[in-house]
Amino acid sequence: MALNETLAAARAQIEAALEAALPKDGAKMLGQPLFNEAVRHAIKAGGKRVRPTLTLLCADACKATPEQREDALRAAVAIEFLHSYTLVHDDLPAMDNDTERRGAPTVWAKYGEGCAVLVGDFLQALAFEQIVPCRNAAPMLRALALAATQVIRGQVSDIAAAKAEPSTWDPALLGYVFTNKTAMLIATACCLGAIAAEAPKAVREALFTYGTLVGLAFQYVDDLLDAQQSTEGNELNALAVYDGEAEAVRITAEYCTREALKALEAVPGDTAALADFARSLLERLA
Repeated sequence: MALNETLAAARAQIEAALEAALPKDGAKMLGQPLFNEAVRHAIKAGGKRVRPTLTLLCADACKATPEQREDALRAAVAIEFLHSYTLVHDDLPAMDNDTERRGAPTVWAKYGEGCAVLVGDFLQALAFEQIVPCRNAAPMLRALALAATQVIRGQVSDIAAAKAEPSTWDPALLGYVFTNKTAMLIATACCLGAIAAEAPKAVREALFTYGTLVGLAFQYVDDLLDAQQSTEGNELNALAVYDGEAEAVRITAEYCTREALKALEAVPGDTAALADFARSLLERLA
């Protein structure tokens, strides 16, 4: 099956599972219908569902049984809820102050700041709730909790960098922010699929490494695609750290991709879709 067909099939499963897990209409308590609408807006506003798709692909690569894949699907929903929570909070005026995401108003712009804070909090809690019924829940919950804390650490450093002089930025800071704010969720998405499939520790670690490197490549490529925006303002980005040398950033992204492909060698199942996905990130630069 071609990569696009594989991704489309996984996304269809994820969209159905997200719909089933979201709050249902019919709440009668004051304020609740609007809140439920805001939660749904945060999730249904679009996105490629990259992280939950990787959860399913990794479970499949680990030869998950039908029962294990059910748990992987729950984990996929959890990682998307956690990711969406970070976006809702990142958009707030106190953070990035964005009024639009994916062509639609951000949650705070449409429903107010207070509501957006609560939507983010709710989605984070809802993420953990998805994992509780899973057969291998304890290690999955630990992985999700670590991701949640590390994403916040990455955001803290990103905000601090925006207030500092760009001359203080260096590759170590960039790597820390990229690893924690972007790559950690992608790595955890991969690892959750392996945990759900009860894969050996070495395989879990290999897929976590794959996800980390894919996440880094993803961010470096994004910075190259946003080159004009990246050179303006005071937002930490790869081009600023590499003194505008786009080729150096490209080489770094290519290195991360090669190492991600090497990590897949430790996975015993079919990793063709995971390999194709990693390569597809670089193809965005073609």
